[in-house]
Amino acid sequence: MSEKVDTIITLLTQFGINELEAKIYLEILSGRGNTALLISRRLQIARTKVYRILDSLIARGLVITRLGERGTKFTALSPDQLDLLLSDREHELDKLRVSLPILQSKLTEIIPRGPSPRSEVLYYHGEEGLKQVTYNSLRAKGELLTYELGTMNEFMDKEEAEKLRTRFVENKIHIRTLTSITHLDPWTDVSEMVRKYCEIRHLGKSFQFEILIYNDVYCMYRYIGEEIFCVEIHSQELADMQRQLFEQLWSNAKKFKVLDDHGAAQLA
Repeated sequence: MSEKVDTIITLLTQFGINELEAKIYLEILSGRGNTALLISRRLQIARTKVYRILDSLIARGLVITRLGERGTKFTALSPDQLDLLLSDREHELDKLRVSLPILQSKLTEIIPRGPSPRSEVLYYHGEEGLKQVTYNSLRAKGELLTYELGTMNEFMDKEEAEKLRTRFVENKIHIRTLTSITHLDPWTDVSEMVRKYCEIRHLGKSFQFEILIYNDVYCMYRYIGEEIFCVEIHSQELADMQRQLFEQLWSNAKKFKVLDDHGAAQLA
């Protein structure tokens, strides 16, 4: 296959279409195969398997059948139909979000009961680890305290970061942040977060790690340099102590003047 076709197949798989389905869809769309026999011969796939895959493509609204004098032929519908696949996936994602708390509750019920450890240390590595500890902070009950070198846009795709910010707002998590930077350029389109759920103050001293404090968690991570390092410590005593230190620093930190609903700010 050409590099162009490989790229198209890779993109199609992101819409929930597997590789064989993508290959057959492209055969039909390009006009190289409009019968199960032709497709079977060109791709060297058993005809019974071709029919099963065609049924799947028909069910997804990407292919239709046409009855002619020489039997059944298959026609690919416009690529615009991919919009429907995206809508289906969004609908499935919405259903998963609704069922997630129920699933989490049911799974928690089957965990063997026993004495919980007083503390636990978890290590994460790389960009995925950094994203994971950030998503973990969605568990914060009411408030999340942070020390930040920058915004999530520094280590996460903007679209993904915006979805995460929306989740913080939906969960009604108030975020208080200490930072050593002196001004903020616009960093979000989630205006409700800027207006209601986020407050940032300036800490004169610089620091090398970003820190999250919530519930019984004290988390440190660093994404500047060659290695991304994250450690998440579950200890109520440590979290409470760090929370007290944060409050002392917060009371003396300089306030920012927010300039717009996109988060632009400068020291007051």
